[in-house]
Amino acid sequence: MMEKTYTGTMQPLDAKEWAAITLTAAANGDIAAADFDCADDPLLRECCKALCGVLVDKPICDVMQMNNNAVYYNVEHDLPRDRLYLASIAVQAAKKAALAYLNENGIPYEGEGICDCLK
Repeated sequence: MMEKTYTGTMQPLDAKEWAAITLTAAANGDIAAADFDCADDPLLRECCKALCGVLVDKPICDVMQMNNNAVYYNVEHDLPRDRLYLASIAVQAAKKAALAYLNENGIPYEGEGICDCLK
């Protein structure tokens, strides 16, 4: 199997912020590369960048178990309390990309860690 990319996009209905995370899956199911695009917001960009850095070389299935801490503990600057939701936008976009991989490869997923917006 050649490397293939999967993209997940997340934009809450009541927010102008959005993020798209693209995961490149290696033949063994690990993440060979992770990239992002997002709304023009420096804090959201930092959240996406931090998350993409954490994802590389991890199994794609592990993304489904990640939570916002994967972002909180890896951003360069602390997120203000009123902007903590930006980490969730990045994580949920990555989960959408991982879910696309799982679905395409016939891998069932019925665990915790997926919000209703992805079902």
